[in-house]
Amino acid sequence: MNILRKLLLLVAALLAVSSVCSCQKEDFPWIGGKDEVSFTVSTGEMHTKAVADGSNIDILYYEVYGDNVLTASAPINKGYVKNRNANGDFVVNVPLVKEMTYNFIFWAQVDGKNHYDVSDLRKVKIVSYTDESANDETRAAFYAYQQVKVTGASDRNVSVVLKRPFAQLNFGTSTLNYGTANKPGSITLTSSSVTVNRVANVFNTITGRGEGGVEVTFKPALTPNGKKDETDQLLETKNSKYHWLGMNYLIVSGGDSDTVVLDATFQTNKGDVDLHITNVSIRKNYRTNIVGNLLTTNSMFTIVVDEVFDKPDKDYDDEGNKLN
Repeated sequence: MNILRKLLLLVAALLAVSSVCSCQKEDFPWIGGKDEVSFTVSTGEMHTKAVADGSNIDILYYEVYGDNVLTASAPINKGYVKNRNANGDFVVNVPLVKEMTYNFIFWAQVDGKNHYDVSDLRKVKIVSYTDESANDETRAAFYAYQQVKVTGASDRNVSVVLKRPFAQLNFGTSTLNYGTANKPGSITLTSSSVTVNRVANVFNTITGRGEGGVEVTFKPALTPNGKKDETDQLLETKNSKYHWLGMNYLIVSGGDSDTVVLDATFQTNKGDVDLHITNVSIRKNYRTNIVGNLLTTNSMFTIVVDEVFDKPDKDYDDEGNKLN
């Protein structure tokens, strides 16, 4: 009887514990609960196929961290989404614990290209500048860093707009007519290249700034639209249109803006044309356009940092002096 009584007491105790646990689960339904949060991620572009408009972006990588985004050895969730939906957006669905704050990092690029090391999205590294070519649209990329707190149904759909991590450096000439006695006729551009004295080789997505500063030479390559004769592709600025000679992406070293020295070479049917410019202003998510009669003698050119990516306009002359 003593043994039977002990067994009955043990069963009663287990039932009591079970009852308490059951009540706690009903009193605190958020603890341990998960919600499927959907992120709609956009590059903020028109998605019309043109040079350097971001329409070639077709894969989105993402990583999820808790409060320890800077010190975590690995993300608590990561993955990628290929291709965009009918609206031109990427959609990411992630299960998250309610009443928790998460740090999200998004990085979108051209699939199948090896320009960037995306193994840790907190610091995206340039794989190598050694074999990078000028005028390469496949180096396009977009990013975002965003904190999200999951509190309920209102947080199940989150909209994220990505921005570019770099400045875009463009060259445009107002004329392709040489117009001199010894070399008359029109100019046909075959390729272009550029060397910049200080470009970052790491992009910190948490701070939104480039790290490191190396001299980079983008090797000669076909002009931005991939054709030897560039006359049918125009570089449009705020007030004018130019024949597009070159387009390159530069990660700004150390901050949102920098001043660099560059050497550009344009290969033409009339010979090579070299251009050396100091005090070129570049800014993250802005276009810097160097425009003028770049291929003719006694050239005059203007440096314009325009608002195609961000505002306001900033115009510079060839000495780096602000014009407005």
